[in-house]
Amino acid sequence: MEIKVHKQFCLSFREVPTSLKILCDNVSGTLELFGPLKKPISLVRTKVDEVLLNTMIRFYDPFLHCFTYKDFKLVPTLEEFESILGLLVLDQIPYTGEKEIPKLEDVAAALHLPLSEIKKVWLSKGEYSGLPIGFLYSKAEIMIKATSMDALEKVLALLIYGQVLFPRYDKIIDVIAIKIFIGNNPVPTLLGNLLHSIHCRSSKGKGCILGCAPLFHKWFISHLSRSTIKNEEGLTRVQRIIKLSYDDISWNQKEFEGVQLFDRCGEFPNVPLLDTVGKKMLFIRAWSKIKKVGIRELGNKNYIPSDLYFRWIYDRVVEFGIPYPSNTPVVPRITLPVVPIVFEPYVPSPNEDLNVTVNQLKRERDDYKRRLQKVEAEKEVLIADAKEKEDLLDYFSRKWKIEDFVSPDQINSWEQEISRLVQQQEEMIKAHKEEVRVLKRKRRQEDKDPRI
Repeated sequence: MEIKVHKQFCLSFREVPTSLKILCDNVSGTLELFGPLKKPISLVRTKVDEVLLNTMIRFYDPFLHCFTYKDFKLVPTLEEFESILGLLVLDQIPYTGEKEIPKLEDVAAALHLPLSEIKKVWLSKGEYSGLPIGFLYSKAEIMIKATSMDALEKVLALLIYGQVLFPRYDKIIDVIAIKIFIGNNPVPTLLGNLLHSIHCRSSKGKGCILGCAPLFHKWFISHLSRSTIKNEEGLTRVQRIIKLSYDDISWNQKEFEGVQLFDRCGEFPNVPLLDTVGKKMLFIRAWSKIKKVGIRELGNKNYIPSDLYFRWIYDRVVEFGIPYPSNTPVVPRITLPVVPIVFEPYVPSPNEDLNVTVNQLKRERDDYKRRLQKVEAEKEVLIADAKEKEDLLDYFSRKWKIEDFVSPDQINSWEQEISRLVQQQEEMIKAHKEEVRVLKRKRRQEDKDPRI
């Protein structure tokens, strides 16, 4: 079967301002920063390879919402972004898209600055509202000279939020970045923004990715094997990404051992993401019921996918196509079959060391146990996949009501507004009728009085 090839495109990315890089270098060279800012500052210094990211985005699958290669799929997770940023995902509802101006008292408290200064420089012109970037840079320079660490770390963190994590404007840190900074729970919104922007821009084949490019770059590089990064074959970046296979990806990341993983939210069989574009009431309510799982609940580790997984990926590649022309045909990957071991009764010779024989039999027994555990792990994966599909079928087949999307308080508010409008209409009709009666009465009096 001939597999179609997608049209080529090239997307752009928001660059980290040079002024912020210089400020971070000055701070690091002069003062000793503590944990919370070390990893965000490393993002500022990350050199983003746009060719590498553009090549990867070409593999974005709009149906599965992930990156689909010839025999594996890849997508960033909350836990991975949490590790790269060094910021925990809090067990609370993340930023939901509201653009109301926060209380200036809260802004001043978060930055350790006087309220009078915040009121003096705050800009508010429609949706264009926030703090001038020049004001924050000047404050940072003053704090460096005064070695005021607490306030400096807050001001520098807000600059990173507004110019690296959630960039929108060039001259101000806008209200969205400020609200997320105050909430101190940026990771879910970062992941939602990035995937939403990639989805929209890759479908159009042009535009600028509004997500955090340094974070995206570091995540992708963390999954490449040493041999791929070392590039002993002398391939170009595009060639290296095109030929990536399941065996070229680093799957076993030790930093996630013992970490509680986000499993689902509310009634969703997964973790719905909220970006800064708009509110989704169903997602917001789901985030109030977060469920995490540990390694024991997930079962035994199994880094070797089954043939069903490889076949599923192959079918998707055939249906979706490939992003680059290739002389190498795409064929379904098949794992080597496990040959059952037949144990025959063994009778040791009189001169044979029984200890050696016992140790050999123990090794064979252990090998058999490992093979059995592998089969059981594959069985558990199949059971989990079947349950997930059953949950999805149940979720999408249910009949939705308006209460699933709108809160009772909102419905009550609408009903009160409708009652008020109906009452107002009745009063206007009554007043109009009274005015007509007065005019008719006046007209009759005029007709009877001959002096008029």
